[in-house]
Amino acid sequence: MQGVKGHPLERILHQLRAALAQPRSLQLTLTLRIVVILSVGLSGVTLWTCWKTQDILVASHKKTLQETAQRIEEDVTLYREMLTLEASIRKALQNRSANNLWIGVKQPGQPLLVAEPLEGHKSLMDSPLIREFADRLPSNALPEAYQLEGHDLVACSGPLTLGRTQVGTLYLIHDITEDQSKFYQLTRSLVLANLTALVLLIVIVAYELRRLLLPLNRVSQMTQAISIEDFGDTPIAIAHGPREVQELVKTFNMLLQRLSEAWQQQRAAAEQQRQFVSNVSHELRTPLTIVRGYIESTLRRSQNLTDSQQEALNIAVAETDHTIRVLQDLLDLARADDGYMPYHSELLVLNDIISDVVKVVGQFSNRELYVDAPDLISVYADAHRLKQILVNLLENAIKYSTPDTPVQIHIEHQKQTAHIHIRDHGPGIPLKHQARIFERFYRVDEARNRSSGGTGLGLALVKTFIEGMGGTVSVQSRPDEGSTFTLTLPTTSSTSKALS
Repeated sequence: MQGVKGHPLERILHQLRAALAQPRSLQLTLTLRIVVILSVGLSGVTLWTCWKTQDILVASHKKTLQETAQRIEEDVTLYREMLTLEASIRKALQNRSANNLWIGVKQPGQPLLVAEPLEGHKSLMDSPLIREFADRLPSNALPEAYQLEGHDLVACSGPLTLGRTQVGTLYLIHDITEDQSKFYQLTRSLVLANLTALVLLIVIVAYELRRLLLPLNRVSQMTQAISIEDFGDTPIAIAHGPREVQELVKTFNMLLQRLSEAWQQQRAAAEQQRQFVSNVSHELRTPLTIVRGYIESTLRRSQNLTDSQQEALNIAVAETDHTIRVLQDLLDLARADDGYMPYHSELLVLNDIISDVVKVVGQFSNRELYVDAPDLISVYADAHRLKQILVNLLENAIKYSTPDTPVQIHIEHQKQTAHIHIRDHGPGIPLKHQARIFERFYRVDEARNRSSGGTGLGLALVKTFIEGMGGTVSVQSRPDEGSTFTLTLPTTSSTSKALS
């Protein structure tokens, strides 16, 4: 990560990889693939056409040189009957003289005979470069293409025979620069035409894909507008579209209907469960309170009780208090599920709330509680519920950490939220349990929770209360390194945020 942050090029490459890794739309993916296929296809056809055209052009010039060499030999044979050998060669060379064509004959012990270039075409053909180039050619070279001072040439050489006797070596050099320029111009025009065709094809493909995928976009828009209550009442309908899309819509409507039925069943079962828990909790709390009163009344007359009887009654009072507290927690959760949990949120000084909670918890636990609060921080919350949350978390931290380790509380302010970190130095929570510890009745260690009196409702209440006040709760923990629970609360009311 340091390399990505430090070097601009690495940062750009990292952003590019991240962008390419992101999922693309079906329309974009199909368009890109078709564009790549069309580009490769048109480029391949263009390159093959250009290569083949140039090959044909050079081959035609090679064939022309071979035919010219054969005709020169025929002319020399014809003129030899009337003229001397040198005069015959000069006459034959002059007859075959052409634009941009250099013809030379080298006889043993004689100077090089060269055909005079035509008037108006004495550029490269009458320069010394051609003579030097001809001297470098082998005495029997097949027609090949060459480059000379920016000019394209086709040259060949071979024996000049009279009958069966070789009278010299014939050199033919044809300047095809003009033809090559026309070929390159044609190639540029062909490439430009292909690019224009490619752009038009891309536009047409993108338009057609958009038109074909329009029913899918409509399905997506319609599904986004469906709420959980409308599952069974809002079937999706597409009047026009491909058969595959119609089948997809039909299958999706069947899925919505099944989801609606499952949702109704689950909601009915959840409602029955909440009602049952609420009724049972309410019905049991009253008689348990009465039982506790009778037990305490009996304990006040302890002079008539033995030590074992007093101990049993004290245990009964503690268990009754524990059961009443569990029932109260269940009632609170049931009210929260039904939306009847009242929250009297107001602007509070978080430092004062934590100070009060630490005093109360410290009296009963006899443990070291360290508070780190650099500044006074205000939060918008329900004082009673916030104290319940903090007491639950502190009791949890004390319960699951050794007596000789402290519990630390750190508060800080970030933008429009306040953060409360409660850290213990206990055994920690395994990673596989961290995502579920806020579920009701969930226990990381069944045996340990039974021995410590845990019910599995404390963290569920923390999550319910903190979210009811517009906050969040999270946990970070490692085995043998302790756990840190973090509460986040707003520092202003939602009404103030909306007005601002």
